Amino acid sequence: MINANINTIKSKSKNKNSFLSRWKRQISYAWHNVFNDFRQHIFASILTIFVIAISITLPTISYLLWKNANQAAHQWYPTPNLTVYINKSLTAEQTKELISKFKTYPEVEKIDYLSRDDTREEFKTWSGFATALDLLDENPLPAVAIIFPKEEAKQTSILHGLQSQILKIEGVDDVQLDDSWFTRLMALTDMVKSIVWTISIFMIIAVSLVIGNSIRLSIFSRRQTILVMQLIGATEGFILRPFLYNGIFIGFISAVLALILSKIFIWQIDSIILHVSTVFGTKFTLEGLSWDESVLIILFSIIIGWLSALIATKKYLKVMYIT
Repeated sequence: MINANINTIKSKSKNKNSFLSRWKRQISYAWHNVFNDFRQHIFASILTIFVIAISITLPTISYLLWKNANQAAHQWYPTPNLTVYINKSLTAEQTKELISKFKTYPEVEKIDYLSRDDTREEFKTWSGFATALDLLDENPLPAVAIIFPKEEAKQTSILHGLQSQILKIEGVDDVQLDDSWFTRLMALTDMVKSIVWTISIFMIIAVSLVIGNSIRLSIFSRRQTILVMQLIGATEGFILRPFLYNGIFIGFISAVLALILSKIFIWQIDSIILHVSTVFGTKFTLEGLSWDESVLIILFSIIIGWLSALIATKKYLKVMYIT
């Protein structure tokens, strides 16, 4: 009976000293330190979280503006296309062969063909000169082929290259590419994209500095405890772990708060955007962050928090050991 009790005690002791048990105890100790430090410095911690959350919110809102600007551009503006004016001397069969030749280009998605009679009716409908056109003995308007490019070909350089190639085909009088609005739109969206990236880079630096400073203050407030832990043989990983978890905690809470602030921003201006879109004769609502985008922001914030805490902790612990 005594041997059985001894064996039971030994097995329990082994279980407690196993790698998994020690790992669980260390993680529990680290998180306990994180929450205990948060309670002791709750005002400073909340202030730090709000500062970081606002820093994350700014690029998030900028991204939402760029995302919705792209969506509005696709909704309000037509697809850029090439208008090909076909020589009036071509027969119906030659025109059909010409249209077939246009379809062989890899940039072409579809083609709308308007015969000379169709273009005459279109001109009558939209020009307001129907009576004057009836006075003419012959239809002066050519047949027209409207070429719609594929999505990957909707770039100014590609469209101009396609225009040059079609102009060389016999039977084509002219090719018009009205890409002025398209070029301006692309320039505008590229500008917004550049602004978003610039703001994001500056905000990442700001978040890293704020988290690093917060960790530095936490290290110096627990300086004596850290020195005692080192003297009794605590490993560097054991000392680092609470500060790294603190960076993860701050990054996570700040990201969640930033997502809430971004959602509030969408709610606030959605009615304004709806009113403006109604004035333009269309309906447009702002699109918020998807689940994938939200999770990505949270993960990115956690990584920044962890890296900032790691760099700051190693730097200031090294300074403490030297001094």
